[in-house]
Amino acid sequence: MPWTYDPNLATDKDKVRFYVGDTDTNDQLLSDEELLALVEVEGGALQAAITALEHLAAKYSRQADTNNTGLAVSASQRAKAFAERAQELRKRSGRLAGIFVGGASKAGKVTLADDANSVQPAFRRGQDDYPGADV
Repeated sequence: MPWTYDPNLATDKDKVRFYVGDTDTNDQLLSDEELLALVEVEGGALQAAITALEHLAAKYSRQADTNNTGLAVSASQRAKAFAERAQELRKRSGRLAGIFVGGASKAGKVTLADDANSVQPAFRRGQDDYPGADV
């Protein structure tokens, strides 16, 4: 399976490799086909990179750490590093998507109240007021 990388990051595949750290031809982690499929499924380079990192974390978590007369291979450390990088990118993707956690804007509340097709809040100010009383 082919493995290519362009440091100019001209394609989503190259961006995924960059985010994952799969840029060393002597230590190839994922094939071009795998990355292209992930970009297609996930809809973008950043989300594809998160999925690729989670895959690599799972792959290395199944392997045992070995030590053979001074030559040690620590698959668990590699798995942990991939999982932590996936978390970093997940946080970054939330910031880039413009996710805002907090109260709704005044205009958003009015829009929700006027939309008969949306789920309405269970409680609202003045819901128990006497109908016709000036409050």
